[in-house]
Amino acid sequence: MKKSRIVVPAATLAGICVIGTSLTGFAALDAEEVNAADAVAAIQGVVPESLSGLAAVSRDSDTAAAATVEGGRVEVPVDPADGLSLGDSVQIGLPFAQQASDATDSQLPGVVAFDNKNGSTTVPLIKADGAVQINTVIDNASAPKRYDYPIDVPDGASLTQDANGTVAIVEADGSPLRVFGEAWAKDANGDALPTHYEVRGNTLTQVVDFTEHNAFPVVADPTTTGVYSYNCVNPNGSSYFMKPNENMTNCKGSYLQKYINGRMVQSLSLVYRGGANVKVTWKSGCILTLGSVGAGLVFSPPTGGLAWFVTGAIAAAGISQSCKGF
Repeated sequence: MKKSRIVVPAATLAGICVIGTSLTGFAALDAEEVNAADAVAAIQGVVPESLSGLAAVSRDSDTAAAATVEGGRVEVPVDPADGLSLGDSVQIGLPFAQQASDATDSQLPGVVAFDNKNGSTTVPLIKADGAVQINTVIDNASAPKRYDYPIDVPDGASLTQDANGTVAIVEADGSPLRVFGEAWAKDANGDALPTHYEVRGNTLTQVVDFTEHNAFPVVADPTTTGVYSYNCVNPNGSSYFMKPNENMTNCKGSYLQKYINGRMVQSLSLVYRGGANVKVTWKSGCILTLGSVGAGLVFSPPTGGLAWFVTGAIAAAGISQSCKGF
C-alpha cells in the first residue's frame, strides 16, 4: 500500500516557544490565521522550492505585499477583489474573490493567504526574479476543481493559448507582456495530478482533476513571469516578433531587439563577417545570451536559407539563458 506523506500543520506549532523539551507558551490563533499557517505549511511540505527566492516586500493599508522586481512593481492586495497588480499594465483577478477573506498573514514574513471559504486557499508569492506564483492549496475532495483568473489587459492586448498549451498576454504587435508557465498540481505525496489551462476571453482557468483517492492537501499553481521576447528587424525596415520557442538564429535581419514586458531593453546590430559589435554568445547552434562582445566574435550572413552563425573565440562565462524565445 502506498504511504501518504504527512504534512504537519504549521498552525499546530505557531506561537509555541520551545526551551529544551518544555513548551512554555501558546498564542491562540483565529480561524483565518490557522488557515493561512496551514496553507503555507502545505506548500512547504509538497513543493518547498516554491518558498525560495522570495522578494523583500513592503505593505500599507491597501496592499498586503508589494515589491519592485525585474519587469516592474508587483502588488498583492488586502481585499482579494482588487486583484494582483503586475506593473502598470496587467491586473490578475483572484479565484472566488467575492467570497474570500481579506489577506491574512502567515508565519512567513510577507506571505499572505486568502481563505476562499470552500476548502481552498490562495497564496500568492512574489519572487525576486520577477515571477509571480499564485498557489492554490486544496484541502479535500469537496473543494472546487476550477480556478478562474480574470485578467485585465492593456488596449489591443489579448490572452492567447498556443497548441502546446502555453498561455501568454500578448500585445497587438505580437510582443508578450506576461507568460504563464506550464500548469502543474501535486498531491501531499508529491505526485503530479492531471491539470490544464483553459482560456475564455481574458479569463485563464486552471482545472485540477483530483479525486477522493488523492492525498490531500493538493497544491496547484499558475506562475506568470516577466518575459523576454525578441523582435527581428529586416533590412527593409519591417519587423516581426519571433514565435515562442523559436531559435533566435532564425532572425536574418539587420537588428535583433530584446524586449521585456513589451518594452525594448536592447537593440543588437547583426553585422557581416569582420564586424566588431555583435553582442551574442553561441553554443550548440543557438544564441544563448545577448551579452558582451567576445574576442573575435563575428556573424556570417545567412545563405541558401540558413540562419546566421558565429565564428571566433567565445567565452563560456555568463551562458545561462535559453537559446529560444519565451
